[in-house]
Amino acid sequence: MTHDTSSLVSDSDSRFEHLQAAFAERFGEGPGDLVLARAPGRVNLVGGHTDYNGGFVLPATIDRAVYMALRRREDQMVHLRSLDFEEEARYTLPESSFRQLPQWAQYVAGVVEELHVSHGLDSGFEGVLLGDVPLGAGLGSSAALEVAAAEGLKDLFRIEISPQETALLCQTAEHEYVGVQCGVMDQVAVRVGRAGHALSLDCRTLDHEHVPLPLSEANIMIADSRVSRELADSKYNERRSECEKGVAFLRQFDDSVEALGDVDRSLFREHAGEMEEAIRRRCRHVISENERVRESAEALREGDLAAFGMLMSASHESLRDNYEVSIAELDQLVTTARNTDGVYGARMTGAGFGGCVVCLTADEVIPALQKRLIKQYEKQFGRAPTLYVVEDNLETVTLNQSRA
Repeated sequence: MTHDTSSLVSDSDSRFEHLQAAFAERFGEGPGDLVLARAPGRVNLVGGHTDYNGGFVLPATIDRAVYMALRRREDQMVHLRSLDFEEEARYTLPESSFRQLPQWAQYVAGVVEELHVSHGLDSGFEGVLLGDVPLGAGLGSSAALEVAAAEGLKDLFRIEISPQETALLCQTAEHEYVGVQCGVMDQVAVRVGRAGHALSLDCRTLDHEHVPLPLSEANIMIADSRVSRELADSKYNERRSECEKGVAFLRQFDDSVEALGDVDRSLFREHAGEMEEAIRRRCRHVISENERVRESAEALREGDLAAFGMLMSASHESLRDNYEVSIAELDQLVTTARNTDGVYGARMTGAGFGGCVVCLTADEVIPALQKRLIKQYEKQFGRAPTLYVVEDNLETVTLNQSRA
């Protein structure tokens, strides 16, 4: 399962070299294959809160990633070192006491356990991790960690499973071993995302299409509000419950409806007036957002960045007014960006109640946009946002460094 990926890793050579050096320093040169894996973070361009409603999303990978170096051991021990946290984790397969591990190691251990149960691992392994995907910003850091671990271990133990199966395995690991009931968008986007493209994804079937993303003509800028998403979990569960109530109501009129992704606008319009106010707004967002994702993918196919930007902005307005998951900090960043010449569109991204805003902007206006975002945000909230410019989007890759 060695991959010819030299054309995809040149920009990351220094990361891989640093990883190999750190691995040798901690575990020695030793015999056996050394597998290197990289999995990028992601940003969702359009499609907020549609994934767990059986709908559509349009994410893209970013130019920040998680990197891992892995080598088999002769015993059943798993020994991991995180360069970012300067921590180590050790346990022996199989492991049941995941809560005793550092949180970063719980993600890896969950993936290990799922692979061990489904395919069997005939030994333990040792590994070193590093990454530069911002933590807690809604940019897929946990999915990147899970996919890097899964892909590295698949190569190391010669396990053959499809990219979609890998994504579902990583989602299960996060559900069962970390306790986060995430949708599948992050893991699929990280695993199958392609350089130079966004990913048009049906979250129910996992059918997907790579849609050209013209990063030579425009850039993605991410503005982190630096507001921790303290309300996200409780409100996330509340929104899911409201959507489920909407599905139950609409199923009375069409028994084929299993999720809001099945509901077309005509069915919703016919019965919206009979729904509770809050549930009506939640359904309105999801149903209209699914349409925006399809229209956004078409705009990208046609190279119409202006139309795509308008759809991004409409998405934010619906997330703010109908789904009610935005906050003043995110609204201010979106407004400042949209009022800057050369910005095609902007919207909050992620679960909401904190996190990030994503902007699509012409390359030449980035310096001016950065200054305006910082100035206006500092003026209103007394601190600066953290800004990231996505100049490229990476793919998930593995490299097998065979040793005698």
